[in-house]
Amino acid sequence: MNLKLPPTSSCLPDLRRSVALSLEDVDSAVLADVLLALDEAVSNAIRHGSRAGEPVRVSVESDGEWVEMTVRDGGPTPRLPRLPAEPPPVLQTGGRGLWLILQLVDEVRLQRIKDGTRLTMRRHVTSSVDSMVGPDGSG
Repeated sequence: MNLKLPPTSSCLPDLRRSVALSLEDVDSAVLADVLLALDEAVSNAIRHGSRAGEPVRVSVESDGEWVEMTVRDGGPTPRLPRLPAEPPPVLQTGGRGLWLILQLVDEVRLQRIKDGTRLTMRRHVTSSVDSMVGPDGSG
């Protein structure tokens, strides 16, 4: 699945529904983690990486063993963000998106692509990453 999204958060519910339908064979706990990680990544791309109004490009693929998601923004991004080693301080008002993504997937790669950023996330469909989302979809 390859999508080109407008840089607005109003596209997120449709994105989650479309991805959920395309991954209907994936275990529900893994799917919940995948959807939350993708939502965070696209939200970050909209908020931080699409200031010039460029669309956000999203791809989601599954081969039965892995789900791979890629989110690419057009920038301009002043600098490549760093993957955090620890959660942000409790009273900090932002900076939780990348940390949360790291808790939800098995592999994360950040790359500079021209003026923007590409975030690639991979989740093994049978991995032992502890799900942060409850069985009823609550966190």
